[in-house]
Amino acid sequence: MDESTTEKAGGLTRREFLGLTGGLLVSFSLPGAARRAYADEGESEDLNAWLHLGPDNRVTVFTGKVDMGQGTTTAFAQLAAEELTLPLAAVTMVMGEPDRVPYDEGTWGSMSMRDVGVRLRAAAAAAREALAEMAAERWGVAREAVVVKEGRVSLAADPTKSLTLGELTGGKRIERKLEGEPKLLPVEQHRIVGKPTPQLMSRDIVTGKQKFVGDLRPPDMLYGARLYPPCYGARLTSVDSSAAEKAPGTVKVVMDGEFVGVIGASQEAVAEGICQLKATWEEPEHPSMETLWDDFRRNPGNPRTASEEGSVEKALASGAHTFTATYRAPYVAHAPLEPHVALVHVKGKEATVYAAAQTPFPHRDEVAEALGFDPKNVHVFVPRVGGGFGGKAQCDVALVAARLSRAVERPVLVAQTRAEEFTWNYFKPAALIDIRSAVDESGQIIAWDCDIYNCGNRGAVPPYDLPNHRVRCFPCHSPLRQGAWRGLAGLYTTFAIESHMDELARATGQNPIAFRLRHAQGDKRLARTIQAVADAYGWPPKEKRPGLGIGVACAPDAGSYVAEIAEVEVGRETLRVKRVVVAHESGLVINPDGITNQIQGGIIMGLGPTLREEIRYERGRLLTNSFASYRIPTIHDTPEFKTVLVPNPDYPPKGAGEPALFPVAALVANAVFDATGVRVRELPLSGIGV
Repeated sequence: MDESTTEKAGGLTRREFLGLTGGLLVSFSLPGAARRAYADEGESEDLNAWLHLGPDNRVTVFTGKVDMGQGTTTAFAQLAAEELTLPLAAVTMVMGEPDRVPYDEGTWGSMSMRDVGVRLRAAAAAAREALAEMAAERWGVAREAVVVKEGRVSLAADPTKSLTLGELTGGKRIERKLEGEPKLLPVEQHRIVGKPTPQLMSRDIVTGKQKFVGDLRPPDMLYGARLYPPCYGARLTSVDSSAAEKAPGTVKVVMDGEFVGVIGASQEAVAEGICQLKATWEEPEHPSMETLWDDFRRNPGNPRTASEEGSVEKALASGAHTFTATYRAPYVAHAPLEPHVALVHVKGKEATVYAAAQTPFPHRDEVAEALGFDPKNVHVFVPRVGGGFGGKAQCDVALVAARLSRAVERPVLVAQTRAEEFTWNYFKPAALIDIRSAVDESGQIIAWDCDIYNCGNRGAVPPYDLPNHRVRCFPCHSPLRQGAWRGLAGLYTTFAIESHMDELARATGQNPIAFRLRHAQGDKRLARTIQAVADAYGWPPKEKRPGLGIGVACAPDAGSYVAEIAEVEVGRETLRVKRVVVAHESGLVINPDGITNQIQGGIIMGLGPTLREEIRYERGRLLTNSFASYRIPTIHDTPEFKTVLVPNPDYPPKGAGEPALFPVAALVANAVFDATGVRVRELPLSGIGV
């Protein structure tokens, strides 16, 4: 494939980078991260990112993370520029290209900032200190006599004696490995970190200059698609491809076992070729959607205890009041506006892959395995990704494109149709959650017993003071393919926890803010965030009118804390979230503008499963396979926002991509109860009215 199809950021391959002879290279690793060795290239096996300061006083940061809209490209650059006292424009980010960056398992779980960001900041600080020490040695003075400012080192006593940081390297290659905790710049000296900063790629995105995978058009490119079965688990028994092979624009029909694909000169030709295939299938039996909750209860796997303390059964038996409730939530789709898409060119024993992917290295390895290639001969590029939300970790589409490209040795673009996108990718797991609880005479919770079916344990342990509690997670057989979705189980587990907290507060005559603060005395960050949202809203509410409900919910996640208050208007046939006030505490804030976008975007996305998103199916066939039948939030559903970033600059930066989404379903359900007196324990909430 023509290399001009994409820009080579920094102009360096991995091998070229490792062969650099000039500048300072600082490498760093992440605790518990996946390791990958490239011994023949001299790379240490425990690296996850590099920072290189060249003689020209420019910095290049190399990391396996990708930017899917989170703004990490900008935030990483801010951290490097800040600690090296350089302008932001002096930093180049190289992300998600296995030929140029150290191994990284993938971008998910709000891990980029709290892992790579924290280490990158330390690496840049280590580079600054190493250069200052080099200057002190060159000038024969103590380190304290050297000032690092605006990308230069100088003598405090004689500012005319000065060099750029890059000049200090003298054109030689100098290597350092981050060890220990280097001295970070104090927050009061920050010039870039903590300041609202436009996304580095925003102009290209809004003007259309930014190229996504589906925009690429290398010479001789063809289009491809695979034949999907009529339902889950169907087995191909025969196929007649004669009509498809003769269809206008068809280049080749590829058949390999149960894999059947069509390659054509246009997307329309490929679609017509697929329609002309005459296939017969053997279809298995499938359970009905109507029995899902009973099926989860009848056949659970062995429970895994997420947390247990005290004696739950004794506390339940001694409670002044006991409560039992069950909460349900459906399968939902990721529904990114950019579908799964990959462009692959297989030529000889090498393959070039452009993919909208969260996992560049696993993509490389899976394509290599499928083709029988050495992974070093598979070159993966990830341009800007148009939304992932946990759904672009799988390699399915890239594997289809690779198989088709191998058949013609030309570039082949495969992009899922919207129906394929909804049907054949994995979904957010459905959830069935039982909670038993008890309070004493004063209204203090003394027992909490929670059983979670199918959806997993993210966000499953309440953040409150619960001396007697047990949280168990039961894996279940799922009739649909399921996997990661923004925050994993967090939206659903928090729906159950925060709905139940609201029920207990109402039943014991306590207001929902005071009730939560009463049970958050053991976690000062949580209590501070709850108080911050109450202050920002003006709690207690000063106005109450018919149809207006006010809900409260909060959650910790990814090292951050979030608390939210919503105003919801409920009519006979309408349910609208009018306003959301949110307080978010995530340690040191790198880019207030970027983190605010993540917070508000997460809340808007959470409104989808809360209000109307639901995957419906019957007997192995999807009934919701388009935006006409599966309605995601639009600009018309966006509430008014007031966002408060709770300051905690002495704490390392934490994740912000997912936490604000966690409380949304409970937030709205609690507001609906406040407006109507109706407690809804099943999502979505569509159809609720007074």
